[in-house]
Amino acid sequence: MQCHSAASSLVDVLSWQATAEPDRTAYVFLDDRGRPLEITFAELERRAQSIAARLQLELRPGDRALLVYPPGLDFISAFFGCLYAGVTAVPATYPKPRRPMPRLNRIAVDCDAHVALSTAATLETLDPKLLSIDAATSQWIATDELVDALAEQWEPCAIQGSDLAFLQYTSGSTSDPKGVMVSHANLLNNLECIRESFGIGETDDDRASATGVFWLPAYHDMGLIGGILTPLYMGGRSVLMSPTTFLQRPIRWLRAIHDYRATISGAPNFAYDFCARRTKPEERTGLDLSLWRLAFCGAEPIRAETLEAFSETFREFGFRSSAIYPCYGLAETTLLAAGPKYTDEPTILTVNRQALAEHRVAPACGEPVEMTQRLVGCGHAMPGHQLLIVDPASNMPCGQDEVGEICIQGPSVAQGYWDRAEETAELFGATVAGYEGRFVRTGDLGFSRDGDLFVTGRLKDVIIIRGRNHYPQDIEQSAEEAHPAVLMGAAFALEAQAGERLVVVHQIDRQHRNANMDQIVQAIRRSIVEHHELDPYAIVLIRQTSLPITSSGKVQRALCRQQYERGVLKVVHAWTNPAMNGTAAKGEGGRGKGEGSFHRPPAHFRLPPAPLRSVEVDRTAERIEGWMLQWLVVRLSVNPADVSRDRPFAEYGVDSLTAVEMSQELEDQFQVPLPPIVAWSFPTPATLSRYLAEQTLGVSSTEPAVHQAADPTAAPDDYRLAHLLAEIENLSDDEAARLLAEEERQ
Repeated sequence: MQCHSAASSLVDVLSWQATAEPDRTAYVFLDDRGRPLEITFAELERRAQSIAARLQLELRPGDRALLVYPPGLDFISAFFGCLYAGVTAVPATYPKPRRPMPRLNRIAVDCDAHVALSTAATLETLDPKLLSIDAATSQWIATDELVDALAEQWEPCAIQGSDLAFLQYTSGSTSDPKGVMVSHANLLNNLECIRESFGIGETDDDRASATGVFWLPAYHDMGLIGGILTPLYMGGRSVLMSPTTFLQRPIRWLRAIHDYRATISGAPNFAYDFCARRTKPEERTGLDLSLWRLAFCGAEPIRAETLEAFSETFREFGFRSSAIYPCYGLAETTLLAAGPKYTDEPTILTVNRQALAEHRVAPACGEPVEMTQRLVGCGHAMPGHQLLIVDPASNMPCGQDEVGEICIQGPSVAQGYWDRAEETAELFGATVAGYEGRFVRTGDLGFSRDGDLFVTGRLKDVIIIRGRNHYPQDIEQSAEEAHPAVLMGAAFALEAQAGERLVVVHQIDRQHRNANMDQIVQAIRRSIVEHHELDPYAIVLIRQTSLPITSSGKVQRALCRQQYERGVLKVVHAWTNPAMNGTAAKGEGGRGKGEGSFHRPPAHFRLPPAPLRSVEVDRTAERIEGWMLQWLVVRLSVNPADVSRDRPFAEYGVDSLTAVEMSQELEDQFQVPLPPIVAWSFPTPATLSRYLAEQTLGVSSTEPAVHQAADPTAAPDDYRLAHLLAEIENLSDDEAARLLAEEERQ
């Protein structure tokens, strides 16, 4: 028995689940060590009612509340707490501790948030004063400090399907994010579309056994609706983990699917590529993915090569290529907009690249591979919806195999943008000749063939050079395939007197940091010329993880272009076409010190040692500090003269993704468990090295308990310390043991 048809809001859904299956586990959150925290449906409802009672003391139905949470169960309780109070939830990006919060500022101002909800631990690390005066909310509430007894004071409120459930702020490159207004009716309709398309809950047994594993952030529509709300809607179980946990070790995602016998999971295209490239054969040992029946992939563009590489890599571990479910969605349609029937095999269509550039679809017919493009079908419109391909200039519907803008109509289409009447009318009020009603313009280009939607790119991202259209993702793929050192990048055009010029910006894999950069540039140039008959104006190689992307892994090409023009890209090497410009390219500045240069430390670079101290922690911290400063020089191309033990990591360009990578290398190097974002809690080499030394030696840290990463009772033995010293000083274990013995005698 299910409550879907009788529900008018998500409050009805949770209430029904808590009554029907009060002790069933609703959510499991795995921390960065894989330790599970669980909450049942009944516990979740009581927590939601407690939070709702607190909100009802001072908020009215329809008021907005910011949700500023790290990954975990507290966000879910707060989200439903808002719904139970009739308050509009506003999930927001979790900011870095003690750092400016520009995006949070813009969201708070835009939605006129009345309160901000978070955890007590978060409020200790965030400074609410960093919000601008205009964005200062009336107060911050630590919801984890609210007692369950407050639930007795909760007053049920009438919720209509047309009432707003939450605002989904767009994650694109715009500096002015827009809040998509999602109603309860939108949510329930889209959740039912997902259920039907994914084939979930066809029987009670299937519903009861349905388990999904997800790591996408809760403030992203795929993470919130796909990973949190869909399992609850079905009464299944959702196993969650932090995005940094996945980025640190992608095998953890697959291990969780194995451990919890999950049947459904999914992620953007880049995650499947990340798993195929970054998991090691020894990590995959014993992995069983045979129960994973639906692996949705929703980022655009979905690459056939990625799906094939993932399927091939994990076939021996039970993964079936038929489980892949390519789909298409966006916040403006709540989430899922198109997808195949769950029993259908993925559709891959090979077309002529030149014809596609002319907005025509011509299936490949024997031409060379470099003249073709492989596209992945994303299925058909959701039940009760209409999806049309429309000429954006004339508003006339396109025929089959004609490329145009994707426009959608139906009950999952959101209510518009918060407080933006003009933009809502323009994008949510589109008309199509010959059709009744309003459509939402997606801004995406695609075509329909045999009932399948194929997404080809973004309308605003199309590059037009010498009258020809070029899709940036095609050029980016050619660059990536040109050399094994080249990672994800962005292709865009710059306006010039002679017309648009092509600029290609790509990340360089750190494993190839010592490669010949000139050879890599020439390989990229050659590939683009051969495949697209275009000679780039500039090719810029940037540091790994520094490419601007959205929370779902999509390239932010407009933002990348802005960073290039401002000269703030983290450049490793830059090349400008001398035939087009006799001077260096604008934006060539950055960490690179001129064309072709790349800072590397001397072969035996070592900072002068600090004065030796007799305490083991101090001495160990000094050695770790030296290793860490050398890491900054080698990995991030920092000038050795610029490194300092007390300089914040942020000044070296260590962003959140780089912090994850650094913590992983520290963990691998010294065999000490570390939080993925340890560099946020210990923001300088001096503080982080001392913390690591204390953890290594089993000494209690002087930092707050929230920072503790390892079990303080698990003190290492002398051999482990000797091995640590050997790793740092490049000594043999015997030499390190002798050094340790001398230190102890002192």
